[in-house]
Amino acid sequence: MAAFGSTAYAAPAGDLMGEALLQEALRAKNDATSEIGNDRYISVIDYRVPSNVPRYFLIDTDDMTAEAFLVSHGRGSDPDFDGMADRFSNIEGSKMSSLGAFVTGATYYGAHGLSLKLKGLSPQNDLAEKRLIVIHGADYVHAGRTVLRRSWGCPAMEREVAERIIPLIKGGTFLYVVGTQREG
Repeated sequence: MAAFGSTAYAAPAGDLMGEALLQEALRAKNDATSEIGNDRYISVIDYRVPSNVPRYFLIDTDDMTAEAFLVSHGRGSDPDFDGMADRFSNIEGSKMSSLGAFVTGATYYGAHGLSLKLKGLSPQNDLAEKRLIVIHGADYVHAGRTVLRRSWGCPAMEREVAERIIPLIKGGTFLYVVGTQREG
């Protein structure tokens, strides 16, 4: 896998993201096989990790290597702005990130440049299209921040990274998002 920017490096997927998370994502992908049109790449976002740590994993299934990138979460998922997403929702207007299985759709150019539509496959994210939850680049996502700025629920990446990754994962690749829901 080719390197994508300064925050990325290729390593065996299980080593980079943890074998348990890799196996969980692969099981979830197998459950969604009928929705997947492009098997080459799998994306995993681990919102249990702080926002200033690379937590978006792009897995190349040809050699099972992965690269890790910074990714933001929704402002409603982090109301105290401490860099940890601990609330998740599928409700319009919540500005929260959603958990579960997604499949990537078509690209378009919007307010944030190249963007990628997402279709939610799980009950906790099946309104992703209606909520306009997409992968996009953002200037507020970069390695120099102690805590990344937050989106309105979208997984936003460094603009340069998004422009390189989106063409690889468009059109039916699997995205799996995990996080820990705060009680109360």
